Amino acid sequence: MLSKNIFRPDIQILRGFSVLLVLLYHFDFKFININFIKAGYIGVDIFFVISGYIITKIIYEDQNFSLVEFYKKRIKRLFPALLTVLIISIAVSILIFNLFVLKKNLESVNSIFFGASNYYFWFTSTIYGFAEKNNLLFLHTWSLAIEYQFFLIYPITFLIFKKNLIKYILLIMFILSYLSIFYIYQNHPIFNFYFSFSRVFEIVSGCLAYIYSKKIRVIVKQEFHSFFYYFGFILIIFFMLFLHRASYHPNPSAIMFVLGTSMMLIFFNKNLEFLYRLKIQKIGSISYSLYLWHFPIIVLFNYYFIEFNDLIKIIALLISLIISIISFYYIENKFRRASFDKTLFYSILLIILLTLITNHFKTKEYNKKIIQFDNSYLREESNLFLTNKNKLSWRKTKNIFIFKNDYKKFSPIFTDKDNTKILFIGDSFSKDIFNVFYTHKEFYKNFEFARYGINIDDINTKRLKNLIESKTFQKAKIIYLSSRYKETDIDLISKWIDLIKKYNKKLIIQLKKPEFKGNNTKNQTFIDELLAKNIYNISELNNHGYQNLNSSNFIRINKLIKNKYSNKAILFDLFPIICSELEKKCDMLDNKNQKYFYDYGHFTIYGSKFFGSKIIENEIYKLLF
Repeated sequence: MLSKNIFRPDIQILRGFSVLLVLLYHFDFKFININFIKAGYIGVDIFFVISGYIITKIIYEDQNFSLVEFYKKRIKRLFPALLTVLIISIAVSILIFNLFVLKKNLESVNSIFFGASNYYFWFTSTIYGFAEKNNLLFLHTWSLAIEYQFFLIYPITFLIFKKNLIKYILLIMFILSYLSIFYIYQNHPIFNFYFSFSRVFEIVSGCLAYIYSKKIRVIVKQEFHSFFYYFGFILIIFFMLFLHRASYHPNPSAIMFVLGTSMMLIFFNKNLEFLYRLKIQKIGSISYSLYLWHFPIIVLFNYYFIEFNDLIKIIALLISLIISIISFYYIENKFRRASFDKTLFYSILLIILLTLITNHFKTKEYNKKIIQFDNSYLREESNLFLTNKNKLSWRKTKNIFIFKNDYKKFSPIFTDKDNTKILFIGDSFSKDIFNVFYTHKEFYKNFEFARYGINIDDINTKRLKNLIESKTFQKAKIIYLSSRYKETDIDLISKWIDLIKKYNKKLIIQLKKPEFKGNNTKNQTFIDELLAKNIYNISELNNHGYQNLNSSNFIRINKLIKNKYSNKAILFDLFPIICSELEKKCDMLDNKNQKYFYDYGHFTIYGSKFFGSKIIENEIYKLLF
């Protein structure tokens, strides 16, 4: 029989605490701008630990455990709310989003159905911190995908190995998962973030916490249980205040809050029941609905309101809470008590509806007059010549090359012709300068162009070996380095100079490109905002371009580079190509309103063609090559 003590109110407190961390992290209130909140992303990781604990508890305490019944209960618990969020979010986005952004969101839906959205977002090179700017409604489902994969595999593993062996299997999985992130987290940070195995040690720690909880509670004297509960909480807070690194998560130090969460699960006792007075367990009860709903609401509000300030964020938070409460009582609870057939019918109905909507908009054509102002579209279009040659792959583009053969997929390949081969290396700015020349490849008949995505600081990582061993590097006669340099990169440039010299290649270093005011929360450039005010005069718009230069972002860096390396490499400054100090203007768009920039400094394809033409007209290429 199923244990009557299956429900643990203290776990709801922990869930409530976790979802509050996630909410504060995602809403990013300016009036609570403290380091503690910036680590709120670990709320998801705490959920992973809790899930491992609860599922193990369910399996262990059910003497007549049935795999089929387990899956039915998971479907009833999870699918109706998830599908409801998907269908309503898509319905609202049809009214708010333009066609390009809408299609981008619809493309992720199938991966959510199959519990693989974490891999979808990895394949599509999605950086989690830029979710709102990318207008991705369902990016938060990456964590649900990992949980679904765990729910699918773990019970089967348990039935195969039984209680006697499962704990040893779990210990092995914990060790392998934890050890793997020592290598992955710095070398492949985006992959590490989305990779299911990188989170296995978190989930398994919850499993092991339940399996060994009775033994641990016997070993540790009862009077110390509350102490270890508090100590576990302190470990979580300590990590959040002093150890979190959002760009490299999870990393080895994550073991601290994982251990802390496990201790809180193990050592809760009657002396701590006063914590129920905080009522955080009520938030824990609606945590699943709250997690599902809050993120699409943030993205939609962020897109709709140009000024997504704290007041609007508070309104969005209140709406999230209200909708989540309604969802909990009328979707989650209703289908939890309903028959499996009703849940299945409801789920299939919504899946069919979502499929029809996706197919309908998939065939719709873009309005060319509108799309030329869509910066998300223009950004993707800028990868036109650097798109994955594998048409079946989810991953269409890649900014930084991680794996050995990435250069073969995401860049033109040099031929064996006896001509001048130029390899553009660096971050996304190297893509821009590659496009500047590649869009005029018919003019440069005696040249070939390729690109290799690598960060300046990769001179000290294993990625450098992949670059050196690539055929594009070996065949290149000229290496053209371009990056959005930081002050810490300046000393590293000397290492690049030494490296290129070692391989007897010519080096061109492009100075940091001019940067302008960044896009607003609707992903509009300042030029878009002026056009929306019916300011169409090209001369006036170009003057605004000069006025909106963020000179502090590039002038100082460029002076430092010139002072240090002017006699060691060819330095090329794009500023005179883009802007005129004499006329106090910067070229921003043409007379057909085709923009040259889609954000603070990246070229559109039109921009690359335009500035490439200026390089040809002024014969600047002769000075370079």
